[in-house]
Amino acid sequence: MRLIRIVALALAVAFSVTACGSTSTGTGSNKLKVAFIWVDPVNGSGWTLQWDRARQALETQLGVQTTAVGPIAESADVIPVYEDLIRKGNKMIFATAFGYQPFTTQEAKKHPDVKFIGIGPNTQAHLDNVSTVYGNLWEARFATGVAAGLATKTNKIGFVAAHTIPSVVAGINGFALGVQSVNPKAIVKVTVTNTWYDPPTETTAANSLIQAGADVTAQHEDSTATLLASAAAHIFSIGSEADTHDVSPTAYLTGTYYDWSKYALDQVTALQNGSWKADDYSGDLESGLIAVGPVNSAVSADTQAKVAQAIADLKSGKIKVFAGPIYDNAGKLQIPTGTTWTVGDIYTKSTFFVKGVDGKVSQ
Repeated sequence: MRLIRIVALALAVAFSVTACGSTSTGTGSNKLKVAFIWVDPVNGSGWTLQWDRARQALETQLGVQTTAVGPIAESADVIPVYEDLIRKGNKMIFATAFGYQPFTTQEAKKHPDVKFIGIGPNTQAHLDNVSTVYGNLWEARFATGVAAGLATKTNKIGFVAAHTIPSVVAGINGFALGVQSVNPKAIVKVTVTNTWYDPPTETTAANSLIQAGADVTAQHEDSTATLLASAAAHIFSIGSEADTHDVSPTAYLTGTYYDWSKYALDQVTALQNGSWKADDYSGDLESGLIAVGPVNSAVSADTQAKVAQAIADLKSGKIKVFAGPIYDNAGKLQIPTGTTWTVGDIYTKSTFFVKGVDGKVSQ
């Protein structure tokens, strides 16, 4: 999920690929056209890489013609991109950044015959031709927090965060609660970069946390800069966005990632058969939209077993991440005993860091 950032509209690259074979919906201009708008480059951004894999799945499994354009800033710069894609006949557009939402709404009102898929949670007026999607990332982060809490020896864990919007804060809190479930003495220190994708800035943030004593790092960023900085410091790191264990097999402890393919396939299939309806969807671990990557084999069998058990308990509902009592890091009770936040609560009320997090949420 991406927020408005200051990024120049530069070097926008568009490509269109037509799938062929028995799954094709037609030939040439008769094929259904579906477009994607990227906020980050495919090469280097785990977030965009996972969306591009979904795009490829549409071509190979449904035979549609896809176009991808980007990187495009989360600003009014995206409006002419929408107009060009619509003019070229695209009937569904995946706008893969949270900050596109207000501009998506503008375009959706102008083009009711085009379906738009944005990144949730939805903060705009609900329209019949706009859906949003995101994942209950706090579930996967809780499981990775278990791994981090068991791995740290200094009880200092660093977290490089892009922003402190509720969806990111919820993930950090879920991570910290996972840490505390196995290691109440550990502290998660958060550094905010105010950018989704800026490898040098992310590297600087990671190094500052490492220099402050963190011997495990985690991130909510699009690049692998934090992982690589941790590898250089010979410590473990938690990946994010895509399965990045192959980037540094020794430093990668585990990670969270998205799998957008099934969702994208379902949306386009519904468009093809006329059953498509707008909705706001947040996928959980059980759905497969979010997942936990492999746990480094260098850690103990006990650690691997505890992470696996946490994942199983999250999927079954035995673990509910935001079940009270939960206190914020100023000592205030935020979720009372007997209260469990809904997904809607999590997206609207995650305006604080939980106890055990060293950091501040920008208002």
